[in-house]
Amino acid sequence: MLEAYLIPMATGVVYVFEAFILLWIAKAAYGLIYRRVDIKAELFERKNVALAISLAGYLFGVVMALGGVLADSGGAVTGAATAWKANLSSVAIYGVAAIVLMLVASFLCEKILLPHFDNTKEVVEDRNLGTAFVEAGMHCGNGLIVLAITQGQGPWWVGPIFWLLAQFVLIVTGLLYEWITTHNIHDELERDNTAVGLAFGGALVGMGNIVSMAISGDFLGWKDSLIGFASYAVFGLIMLFLIKKLTDVILAPGINLGDEQFREVPNVGAGLIEAFGYIGGSMLIIWGLG
Repeated sequence: MLEAYLIPMATGVVYVFEAFILLWIAKAAYGLIYRRVDIKAELFERKNVALAISLAGYLFGVVMALGGVLADSGGAVTGAATAWKANLSSVAIYGVAAIVLMLVASFLCEKILLPHFDNTKEVVEDRNLGTAFVEAGMHCGNGLIVLAITQGQGPWWVGPIFWLLAQFVLIVTGLLYEWITTHNIHDELERDNTAVGLAFGGALVGMGNIVSMAISGDFLGWKDSLIGFASYAVFGLIMLFLIKKLTDVILAPGINLGDEQFREVPNVGAGLIEAFGYIGGSMLIIWGLG
């Protein structure tokens, strides 16, 4: 009887240990490939909070990306050593692939979503908290998307294709977000506007959450799957911008959260409330539709 509890615990410890090795690889790749900085020196000698925010969002995204394969592997307790070793191998292979996807998304964010300045300079040299929160939001949203492509049955190559489609939707979300905003997002981020970065990052997490629902589940063929994806993506875009209005009216009656964020001294609390609206609203949408 006791064995029924001890075996899952023992395998769980092994999987957690393997996951932390993957997190170490993810952190090393972030520092060497993406940022090209000494992370230890930046965090603990220079006390760079902006880099800590971006890195934490990235690692949290990696953890969410690993969630699907860890749940599948840890949930199946088998007595066969070969099956257990195969699960460890699949977690390692999937983990490395997830890290690659997270890094590619990071480059996309810098080159397409925020093309007017150098993110590394803003985060590392200028310690720009606004840019860091946008990056953290993108990382978390992408982690949810990578998690979703592991759910359900279908050919392995279908997942990366829908991941690319999801990245397109996130980029469109960012562009539309800036379009409906009365001020220039890039200009505000360049002046280290933390409130604007928080709200923008929250919008990316919320949209990533909704898009993750669009790409999870079994592959039903290209026609049905693409129609479902497009429907959820359009619905998500409409709902997120509706949430923006509802957050103003219900959570901050009589206050325009956007105006508060763009003051000479930006109201960080307003950005945090708007970010909560996007993330909380996306969760309610998923639970309501699920």
